[in-house]
Amino acid sequence: MNLKETLEMLNKVINDNKDLIKNEESTKQFLILPLLNGLGYNTFSPQEVTPEFTADFHKKNEKVDYAISMDGEPKIFIEAKSMNNKINKSAPQLSRYFSTFPSVRLGILTNGIEYHFFTDLNHPNIMDNKPFFIFNITNYNEEDFNHLVKFSKNLYDYESIKVLAESLIYYQSFKSVIKEIFEDPNDDFVKFVIKERFKFKVTQQFINTAKPLVQKCIQEALAEIISEKFDISTQQKQVMQEIALDIEEVQTEIKKLYYSVEEIDSLGTFEEFENIKVVLPNSDSYGKLLKVPPEEYSVEKGNPLSDFFVSSVLMQGSTIAGYLIGQYKNQKEDTQLYAVKSNEIANFLKENPIVQEMGFINARLGSRLNKNTNETTYYLRSCLTNLSFRDVPNLVSKVENMEMFF
Repeated sequence: MNLKETLEMLNKVINDNKDLIKNEESTKQFLILPLLNGLGYNTFSPQEVTPEFTADFHKKNEKVDYAISMDGEPKIFIEAKSMNNKINKSAPQLSRYFSTFPSVRLGILTNGIEYHFFTDLNHPNIMDNKPFFIFNITNYNEEDFNHLVKFSKNLYDYESIKVLAESLIYYQSFKSVIKEIFEDPNDDFVKFVIKERFKFKVTQQFINTAKPLVQKCIQEALAEIISEKFDISTQQKQVMQEIALDIEEVQTEIKKLYYSVEEIDSLGTFEEFENIKVVLPNSDSYGKLLKVPPEEYSVEKGNPLSDFFVSSVLMQGSTIAGYLIGQYKNQKEDTQLYAVKSNEIANFLKENPIVQEMGFINARLGSRLNKNTNETTYYLRSCLTNLSFRDVPNLVSKVENMEMFF
């Protein structure tokens, strides 16, 4: 069972048994040990995963819930809590364990659902007060998963972990500073903006007068940048910004050539429809290249048995603005097309619940939770690993007048 499958299994365990996992011991047995196993650690070897590891400090016989050893030395300490206990940001008990062994550079505090990762960026062998990474097995995105993979046994390297920790700490710090400036610019920032364009002496009175104007300029400048970059109407700006960021993230993934030209060409045929190339995919080709047995077909992986498919990806400039969704009917004798704007995927799913259950022939359904609005945004990506929609012949159509088409 790979890590992805382990996380899916653990989510099912939590949903089906949350009333039964009531204490720390059951949390360890049913949630923590399976995840460690999914990360590649041998939980049946006490030399590798040692429960109740003795870490004498000022107190005699003080024990760590788990110590993970590599090359005969403990490298990771894990402190476990019950699933029903909320995790605090600080971990004084884990910190005491941490400082007793110079070989330990990573501490994990977990309740089986949230995993808080600590290291010693500020002072060697003194655990930082705040975690550099938090992973929630019930609510994570692709980036969180990619970070978690770095802690697996076959990839674990402290120097790489340190680089990750530094980048995440800096990222959060920089983002919070920028957010604070955008929402409420401080005097130093206002003074900086004024002095960039004017040479007169800046007084505190002038800073107080200019601050509301600077704040308004920040908001308008951001709106103009978004508008120029994505070439969209005012009503669409807020929604399309989030969609475009998701799509950009998908499109900038490193591509590897997994398929021959012949295999890619076999994915479908196309016809013209009002200057749009309508692709009729070959289900057998997608099923062959997907390399997933039929019993594992899912929305996340794509589903070659589904009657729905992405017939065309509609581009406006460099942004994916919409899709033509096709549906085979009457045993593939007929085809019906649906025009769906990229920011209306959620509405399309509500109208066609079978799509959310079965997936598309040549697309996986991705989603992202907006933590500010608590709204879920959906997007589509190719179901074939490392093959984007742009790489499939005739699937992408440039459309100048998107409003007329929809």
